[in-house]
Amino acid sequence: MTCRSAECAALKKSNLKEMYIVRYADDFKIFCRKRSDVDKIFIAVKKWLKERLKLEVSEEKSKVVNLKKKKSKFLGFELKAVRKRNKFAVESHMSQKAMKRVTENLKIRVKKIQHSRDKRDMAVEINCYNIMIVGIHNYYRYATHISYDCEEIYGKLRIFIYNRLWCLLKKSGTIYRKYIAEHYGKSKRLMLISDLTMIPVSYIQTKFPRYKKVRICKYTREGGEGIHKTLKFDEDVIKTMHLLAKAIPYVRSIEYMDNRISLYAAQYGKCAVTGEILWIDEIHCHHKKPVSQGGTDEYQNLVIVREDVHKLIHATKQEIIIAYLNKLNLNKSQLQKLNKLRVMAGNPAI
Repeated sequence: MTCRSAECAALKKSNLKEMYIVRYADDFKIFCRKRSDVDKIFIAVKKWLKERLKLEVSEEKSKVVNLKKKKSKFLGFELKAVRKRNKFAVESHMSQKAMKRVTENLKIRVKKIQHSRDKRDMAVEINCYNIMIVGIHNYYRYATHISYDCEEIYGKLRIFIYNRLWCLLKKSGTIYRKYIAEHYGKSKRLMLISDLTMIPVSYIQTKFPRYKKVRICKYTREGGEGIHKTLKFDEDVIKTMHLLAKAIPYVRSIEYMDNRISLYAAQYGKCAVTGEILWIDEIHCHHKKPVSQGGTDEYQNLVIVREDVHKLIHATKQEIIIAYLNKLNLNKSQLQKLNKLRVMAGNPAI
């Protein structure tokens, strides 16, 4: 018997009400098919929260909405059920409040680009602007009509950018950042300042989400094991990933910043040589082929290691090599991994 048929059988043989809960932190939605079920569940949930958890429900934020007639907001999105032939489908947008916030934050970034002290400072600010755009796209791309929303933001932002940066903008040029060239290179709205590129907020397409298996959940032992088997992260690693995502970028490409987080996740937060879990201030992202020798910020050319290992990879003086070897006390397998990275960096094996 499938999960869906089991649910149907349970509903027919009991007084249970069909409902679906979507939750993130303390924000949640309950979806039902019948208005009569909604009214009963709404009262029951408020009563349960008050009596069991001693929590008062905000009457302003908590309400019953018919999605076929009105929109409902959730985590920066607006949802509505619209008829498609003989059934209903979800139509989603970025919420008006989120659009206003995004527009204002991007304007602040444009002002910082305008008031840059020098070219180096401008590169940092443009990088911050681009990272913000990529973050917006990655978060809101699951909205079915996000392209319309980002087009509206672009309309409000375009004149502001030209008024502030018109004397710096170039009509054409080369896109040096590989990530931008691959993901945004086809856009006709790319803005160039010297050899720096500003990503257009309007260049985005909807991405359909992948659904996880029904059995993977935290409410059963089997479901919980499925979650841990999929993630394999402990709490410290997850916290560090959040810190990496929020880190203020220095003069590095978006590709480098994104790949650093991806590598940390792929290595489960561990140093590629010692296997130790690394905290935020211990993480070093090493270029296997040095930038000075033509190495890029591609995922395949990067590896996460601890600071001492990174110094040992590049060390050339014998006394420094001995000092770090004594400090790290590497076993045979770890030393082989270290020597592989040293050779790739152009240094002899130890």
